[in-house]
Amino acid sequence: LPTTAAVVFENHYIFGRSAVDTFILSDNASESEPNVKHTENKKNAALQHKKKECSEGYLTYHVFQFICYLGMAVILMRLKLFMTPYMCILSSLVANNFILPQNQKSRSIIIFLLLGAMAVSGAASIKKQLEVTGEYNNPEQEKLFHWIVKMTPRDAVFAGPMPVMANLRLSTGRRIVNHPHYEDAELRHTTKIVYKLFSRKPGEEVYESLRSLGVRYAILDKHWCTATRPVPGCSIPEIWDNEDTENVGKPTFCEKLGSYSRFFDLVFSNSVYKVLKLK
Repeated sequence: LPTTAAVVFENHYIFGRSAVDTFILSDNASESEPNVKHTENKKNAALQHKKKECSEGYLTYHVFQFICYLGMAVILMRLKLFMTPYMCILSSLVANNFILPQNQKSRSIIIFLLLGAMAVSGAASIKKQLEVTGEYNNPEQEKLFHWIVKMTPRDAVFAGPMPVMANLRLSTGRRIVNHPHYEDAELRHTTKIVYKLFSRKPGEEVYESLRSLGVRYAILDKHWCTATRPVPGCSIPEIWDNEDTENVGKPTFCEKLGSYSRFFDLVFSNSVYKVLKLK
């Protein structure tokens, strides 16, 4: 949409230029005694007109682009990273005489008021962040990662809950098949396959699905395995029940893990995490 709008204004600029040039040529042809100074003035006026139309086209493009990015940010907050730079760019228009006619004094006042308004909320936000104390501490996950670094090959491929996979990739350098920061249709399909670990599907199906992705190690999180949550219907097994109606009421994969020893070896376990090695 922004590109289309820019093209429309650009065409308007081109056709307008042709019309102005034609007007100048026709005036020159009709003059019995050419007046060079008068012709130069008309050309300068036409040039200023063309520059103004060109500026309007650029401005329209950026405004439409900002509106599109704003809509994306409303739909998905993470996409505000596209909107924020454009918002900063467009904020400079307060100092543009073409958009907001003003003299030097009024321009300074507007900019001062704008910066002052930003500073009020900005200072409060900085103060709030400075008051935050403490550090992130997850001993069970740290034990898991230490074990992975010491006991698995560097080319090992892991699958599991996306939050754990992101930290695992960062902390151990091991390969993973699903990651929360890359959102596309193929990754969503891959993640759905991995999350069979927390469904009620039989172990044979879970094993074959993970093997098809090239997974060597699978990580289970006990909080993801349980079907009891403060809000009913929000646990992973309960969500799977809406998708996999054939297995509703059956034990989860985690609950029947001991009966799938022919497919998986339990190679690590602590109070939160279990690591399964595919045979």
